[in-house]
Amino acid sequence: MSKKIYLTAEGTGDGRTADTAGRLDGFSSSLNAANGPGGAVFMIFPSTRETFWAWEKTQARTSVTGAPDAPFLLAFVTSNPPLAESNFNLAPPPFPVLRHLRTDFPVRDMPDPSGLPFLVFENSAYLDVSGPFFHGAGAKGFYRIDGPAKQLRFHNIRAHMAGRVIETDDTAEIDGLSVSNCTAYGVIRGFARFHGLSNALFDTLDLDAAGVDGGGTRVCQLISVVRGTDLKFRNVHLRNGINLINAEERGSTYVQGDGVVLEEETSHASFENCHARDMGDAGFDLKCDGITLERCSTARCKYGVRIWRARNENRLVSCHFSQPTPRPKNAAACLWVGGRASLEACHLKSAPGTSAIRFGKGPDTKERQVIMKGGDIDLSEGSTFLAGEPGQLVLDHVRLNGSLTTGIARWTGTELLRG
Repeated sequence: MSKKIYLTAEGTGDGRTADTAGRLDGFSSSLNAANGPGGAVFMIFPSTRETFWAWEKTQARTSVTGAPDAPFLLAFVTSNPPLAESNFNLAPPPFPVLRHLRTDFPVRDMPDPSGLPFLVFENSAYLDVSGPFFHGAGAKGFYRIDGPAKQLRFHNIRAHMAGRVIETDDTAEIDGLSVSNCTAYGVIRGFARFHGLSNALFDTLDLDAAGVDGGGTRVCQLISVVRGTDLKFRNVHLRNGINLINAEERGSTYVQGDGVVLEEETSHASFENCHARDMGDAGFDLKCDGITLERCSTARCKYGVRIWRARNENRLVSCHFSQPTPRPKNAAACLWVGGRASLEACHLKSAPGTSAIRFGKGPDTKERQVIMKGGDIDLSEGSTFLAGEPGQLVLDHVRLNGSLTTGIARWTGTELLRG
């Protein structure tokens, strides 16, 4: 069992078990000193403190590693005197305890998300990271993960006005991740990006980009996974990610900003009780196979859900997609399908100038198909049923504008045929 380190905000130990004490300048040495199974570092902030600690450069690069039954713990906590472990509040402090010096916020248009991460984990495993509540970080993340990693847990993070909260380098392969009970407000590039991720759970997250627009070259994707498998999302709420600035200067009118983005090299992902609102592009942009969404919803996104693939079944159960919102020179739809998807007991409600389902160009098939069993489709005045590339919608006891309908609707790309 490794020792515990108590790093206090006032630069003094507790007189009992502290092996070191100091301000942020003792952070790196404390992590290294406690490294090993069962090791722990407590960053202790007095509950009476009214100001934050300022930081600019990376405070530590560490390869701390625990064990399956004794993870390494890093916790940002508050304590009332006398300093004793029984008085620790392991919930995040109710006030920002750290602030990035280079962060000039609030800036809603074209903010500068530069800056180094607060902490870099290198080749680490079996970690339990709790907190902090912080203000400001660059797009390289508050936490950065480099190299292979295993069994990481992040929870109770409160982020305010940050480029990213968790970032990985392009060689990072993480096997086993849990991110839970976190909130973020005003993130520019997103809450987290993972280049390689398998066996992961995202649970109870409230992520709000707050309409901070970094422009078309600083696209907001609240959660992004480049490659990986077996990803679970539960109770995740996503809001207000949109990139409008500099679109035409880049030679494009395409408006971006997504909730969850799973790229082509991902597979097998499930979403339960997840919700996206007011995204410039998609609430859920899913370029992978084997997708399940259950009791999920979107509203006021350009596209509620985008499903690209066709090799494995993609299922949407008891979901609600409404009020797709077109941007200038951009189409909009409740559901965008470039492959195949089946819907069970789902509700689609279009808006003027949009469509219920829009077919697009996916990588797997020219035969785009949606099978819809039960549920209903409400077409607002001024909206269309199907649109985009050629595709087929199979209806099985679906209420279409209130009328129970069974049959096949074929969209040729220019004309709707019913059979």
